[in-house]
Amino acid sequence: MTKRFDWYLIAALVLFLVDVGGLTAWEVRARIKADTSAYFDLLNYNQPQAVPSAPIPGRFIAHAGGALNGLPYTNSLQALDQHYAAGFRLFELDFEWTSDGHLVLVHDWSLSSHQFGVPEHVFSYNEFIHAHPLDGYHQLAFEELHTWLLAHLDASIVTDTKGSNQRFVSYLTANAADINSQFILQIYRLSELQAARNFHPRAVWLTQYKVLYPVWALVRARGIDALVVPLDLYTREPSLQSVRAIPLYVHAVRAQAAPDVLLQWPNIYGVYVD
Repeated sequence: MTKRFDWYLIAALVLFLVDVGGLTAWEVRARIKADTSAYFDLLNYNQPQAVPSAPIPGRFIAHAGGALNGLPYTNSLQALDQHYAAGFRLFELDFEWTSDGHLVLVHDWSLSSHQFGVPEHVFSYNEFIHAHPLDGYHQLAFEELHTWLLAHLDASIVTDTKGSNQRFVSYLTANAADINSQFILQIYRLSELQAARNFHPRAVWLTQYKVLYPVWALVRARGIDALVVPLDLYTREPSLQSVRAIPLYVHAVRAQAAPDVLLQWPNIYGVYVD
């Protein structure tokens, strides 16, 4: 443990000092926070013994169900149906909790309040299922997604939750064990890896936006099936472009530009498509 502790500490300090020049005070604080989180997580998380899954065949993922008439982030039944009919089999969806503890599909309550034309607030479950969004699309409760997945057994859901990932995985374990193989769980920190593996999903991907691990930590992460990063992070970090041990996905790209991203950067395996 001491050797591992020293090695990560030395690597973190050296890489931080080399790369800190020219940053503002705010950026330095953010970098220190990211390096500290990465150092702690790499040192302490228990790497599962499960063999990483084979790469997922689909290269394009319908982001938030896929845009409808240029409107992103609907997470709606119509988005799922339209993009499934268009050939998509991978769908990234956003999950949130109602005020009384039900799981529903919304990007966040601020956006949803706007979509429903009401003041910003967290909806109750009853309010959510009876409200009518201004765009006319059908907003899904988790139970409806469960039914949809049973009717589309070749579809897989890439999860994104703004709340506690531990709470989310616990809910899936209790309510979706029969369709666990249709879920690709996104985790946000390596400390969430074992709990995600215990659900036995199709795959576990580490996505970078809640906690931005520095690149030196990303290339050392083990036990995950894929890495997901913003496209702008990938393009400005040459060391990420050399990651070949696991598939690398980027987000989010307009549908018409997605094929060009794969052509321009061959090391990118897949794209989240708006």
